[in-house]
Amino acid sequence: MARKTKIKIKPSRLSKYFSRFLVLIVVLLISMIVLKGNADLRETIYNKVFKNNMAFAKINDVYKKYFGSSLPLSDNKDALELVSAEKLEYKSVSKYKDGAKLTIKENYAVPAMDSGIVIFSGEKDGYGKTVIIQRPDNIEVWYGNLKNASVSLYDYIKKGEIVGEADNTLYMVFYKEGKVLDYQKYL
Repeated sequence: MARKTKIKIKPSRLSKYFSRFLVLIVVLLISMIVLKGNADLRETIYNKVFKNNMAFAKINDVYKKYFGSSLPLSDNKDALELVSAEKLEYKSVSKYKDGAKLTIKENYAVPAMDSGIVIFSGEKDGYGKTVIIQRPDNIEVWYGNLKNASVSLYDYIKKGEIVGEADNTLYMVFYKEGKVLDYQKYL
């Protein structure tokens, strides 16, 4: 009589992501059904998403807490990140437009003050090459007058990760819900 052997199959990474995908599809379908039948809820969500500034960094933190990495391939990214052990260092600070003008050393690799999501990377009038990082507390931190940026739009940046490189001057601005915050509280 032949003996049956049990074969144990370990779930692969692919099945892990496939199950996450299925959960996402189910949640999306349930959300669509609920929104189709409730006009008040649909209007509230529309106003929250399209008329207000969403805290994408906070959403990303909650997602990572419950589901892990937001992108399947980013699990190995941590080993390759360029991170600085130092805090943002500057020689002097003065008021500049809506924020602060920091005097820094030449060819300074600018570290992120806090973790968050890059919501803008490009030119800003009066600030030059600028990167804006939205923190989980919905505060937007502007890093202006960069020579080059080390990050791209929608990258998740950890505290201390290099934002870009600047020469002699760095402009910093802090916004929350469209209002300028006092830079002295954050520097």
